[in-house]
Amino acid sequence: MTIQDYIIKAKKEIRCYLDENGDTDVTIEDSDVIKANDTTLHGFILRRKGSAAGANIYLDDLFERHESGEDGEWLMQELKDRCRYAMESPLPPVELLNDLDLEKVRSRLTLRLLDVRRNMSYMAERPYIDAGNGLAMAVDINCDESIRSEWKVAVTDGVLRSIGCSREELLTAAMENTMKLEPPLLMDLPRYLTTGSLKNYLDPASSPGEGVEGPFILTNTSQIRGAAVLFYPGIMERISDVFHGGYYVLPISIHEMLIIPEDEHPDVAELIDMLDHGNRVIVDEEDVLSDRVFHYCASSQRLCIAVPDAA
Repeated sequence: MTIQDYIIKAKKEIRCYLDENGDTDVTIEDSDVIKANDTTLHGFILRRKGSAAGANIYLDDLFERHESGEDGEWLMQELKDRCRYAMESPLPPVELLNDLDLEKVRSRLTLRLLDVRRNMSYMAERPYIDAGNGLAMAVDINCDESIRSEWKVAVTDGVLRSIGCSREELLTAAMENTMKLEPPLLMDLPRYLTTGSLKNYLDPASSPGEGVEGPFILTNTSQIRGAAVLFYPGIMERISDVFHGGYYVLPISIHEMLIIPEDEHPDVAELIDMLDHGNRVIVDEEDVLSDRVFHYCASSQRLCIAVPDAA
């Protein structure tokens, strides 16, 4: 059985389930969605007739469990529970998308950092900021006022045309708003893990001090999609000032960067192995950012891909 066969079977089951429960006005529409890191999710959308919004139901995990031998009836019951929960949950506000305008969406624009090689399909026909070294920042519109909202619309070139501004205006507004909503946060990892302290070493009144060893975590104040903080204007230089020199950057997820000062003399090959292990074993696929370690050189004020020392 293929995932497409499983979806056809699931749609028939859910159609009967909805009709039996009086939801005859709900349509079931096929939906394959390309997520970050070019992950394609397969499933369908449940939408009430006359509504612009719908609930996405993904079946990939259920299909994998079916293929591994789990009971089919139990899996279909779980799918029905998902559909019922989705239908009863509040839908995202979509009125904003009916009349897009830069001034209306300005306070809802945010940036996310992506690896270009891992997101070729996802980034197709999307305005973005080239951050260098194979990284880029793409724009989202939060459907409600909270930056922590799970409801976001990825800005494509088509959405940009609806907004009616230039790519430069959009990207500038997105950077300004992201910096306003999500200030940068640099904290030492050991202290955070042991005490929960969010002491911010980017605060002019703070510094690591003597005896404080990394690694350090760079993120934003919500710690959600905080890896983009590294590319806020002036942040790389500020981090260099904190450590009085250069540093290495490990993109351990889309949410944070691991910062290791040069004076800790890390082995670049070990850093690359550590990042590779984390991406394969620890970090969820959709949260993986990049498999490359970076180095910031204080003298040249440039960020480059780190290369292991020759043997």
